[in-house]
Amino acid sequence: MLPIKNRLKKREDFAKVFSKGAYVGNNDLSVKYANNSLSETRFGFPVGKNYSKKAVVRNRARRILRLAIAYHLSKIKPGFDIIILIKPTYQKTELPIVINEFKKIFSKANLLI
Repeated sequence: MLPIKNRLKKREDFAKVFSKGAYVGNNDLSVKYANNSLSETRFGFPVGKNYSKKAVVRNRARRILRLAIAYHLSKIKPGFDIIILIKPTYQKTELPIVINEFKKIFSKANLLI
């Protein structure tokens, strides 16, 4: 489970990352990230209706993304706001696959310790 202090919740924080953040991704998962002035890294998971019309499917995708981030949380550099974007074509969200893809994306973005 991802702790509450590591979750990005405010609309202003999301807007800041989307406007000033850097982008790294692959075909199905993408990451937007920007520096923050905090000692911890916060994550946001906007999974909208373009991913699925069913709330159950969207919430399952968010839960899997949060679990994968919790797995990597101790290895990620502190002081970033990170938004995880998932594309509608990525319907095979299984935890081991997502964990491996996040490892590739975070190393490409130089966010790992």
